[in-house]
Amino acid sequence: MQTRDLSHRALIWLGVAAVVLLALGFRTTIRGDGVGYYAYLPALVASRTFDMAPTFNRFLAAGTPVYPENLQHHLANGLTANYKPVGAALLALPFYGLTHLVMLALPGTQDPVLGEEYQLSFTLASLFYLSIALLLIYRLVRELFGSWPAALAVAAVVFATPLVVYTLFEPAYYHTFALFTITAYAVLVYRTHGRRRMSQWFAAGILGGLATIIHVNEVLFLALIPLESAWLIARGHWSSRLIGGYAAFAGGALLAGLPQLVTDQVIYGRWLPAAAPNITFDFTHPHLLELLASTHNGWLSWSPIVAIAVLGLPLVVRRLGWFAGALIVIGLGELVLNAALSDWWGGVGFGARRLTDQSLLLALGLGGVFAWLSARLRSRVPATVAGVFMAWNAVLVAQFYYVLPTGATPSWPDFLVGNQLRALAYVPRLFIQGTVIRDLASGDWAAAIGVWLALIAGIAAATWLAIGRRWSLPAKPLRPLPHAVDT
Repeated sequence: MQTRDLSHRALIWLGVAAVVLLALGFRTTIRGDGVGYYAYLPALVASRTFDMAPTFNRFLAAGTPVYPENLQHHLANGLTANYKPVGAALLALPFYGLTHLVMLALPGTQDPVLGEEYQLSFTLASLFYLSIALLLIYRLVRELFGSWPAALAVAAVVFATPLVVYTLFEPAYYHTFALFTITAYAVLVYRTHGRRRMSQWFAAGILGGLATIIHVNEVLFLALIPLESAWLIARGHWSSRLIGGYAAFAGGALLAGLPQLVTDQVIYGRWLPAAAPNITFDFTHPHLLELLASTHNGWLSWSPIVAIAVLGLPLVVRRLGWFAGALIVIGLGELVLNAALSDWWGGVGFGARRLTDQSLLLALGLGGVFAWLSARLRSRVPATVAGVFMAWNAVLVAQFYYVLPTGATPSWPDFLVGNQLRALAYVPRLFIQGTVIRDLASGDWAAAIGVWLALIAGIAAATWLAIGRRWSLPAKPLRPLPHAVDT
């Protein structure tokens, strides 16, 4: 039995659903950790200073939900520390810069810190880059397992994991920016394997370097190149001609990391990033079991669909070989790294949020499982499986926001039953969080339509870039998967 294909009608309905969901759920305001990632833009672009204090103070005075201590680390040089990396702001710079130019041309006084248009520019950038990442993931999974399993896999990765919270409700956090750079980097490395030009080596270095200055944990993904080299050596295919490529890759990574180096030198007087004072590493006593299975943001306990994705990894290794193996090694390394952190649970956040950067690997695994199910059972079976996990996660999101006390570690009966039952009544509230629906409810139709059109334009631009010829690379030939051919 072949996997089901997606019809044009289905694609249209998916697009309509996405547009409606943006209106109902996408929040364009900046809060929490997002303040730190965003603050570089108003400080450097509008105020032309590395002092974060004026920007931080504006958010604090406005009563923005944020951890105040993170915005009040005053240094001996008179500056205020910002322990969030600069990478997300760098990616959002074109959006913020264009907004700033437009606002300067308009009459009246503008607020480049708290202005709704400026906050929208940053969250719109988040949506734009996430859309590209998801489309790149979809294309790769589709080539392996078919369009129907790929669509289900991408939907599950978004809506059955913590990624949904950082897509809709907290888009100013780093997760979407990191997912874009990691996905683009990994897909580029995979598709150019064995025939990589110097420009592509350099581009891979740029993307990998950007990932590391979005969040330091993403440095692990740079290991994709050494792991590729190890595979080439093991197969007897390595050549000294690759040394030039390694140099180009390193040059691109260093160039991409330069903005962070300069920022750290100006703010802290050092070339290496300064660690936040309340976070440490202990690799001798990693919290691996807690990271996986604790009711306090454990990866499997909060995102049980991860276990389903793991079942599909053998199929992925069969199809992608060294690339899949490298992604798995990196994923295991990140588990150890996050388990060694003093705040292994990820602070005040939904689920194992730091592991959203494993979305590519999860989507590949889920694609394999869904293709296997489609080939042997009805195509509705994988859709039902994905739907159950997505529905569970929606209730879990409601539990997180409306039932669970901040930072609590609930008992298993409360987590799985009691809190979930109480959270059911709050699920409808998740669909009135969006800036568009709230502006409509307040009677500000012009603002609502303007924001909605901006979000739609952002997704449209991302779609054009991700599927256009300029981003396309030839697909690598793949061995067909028995009974699941639909590429």
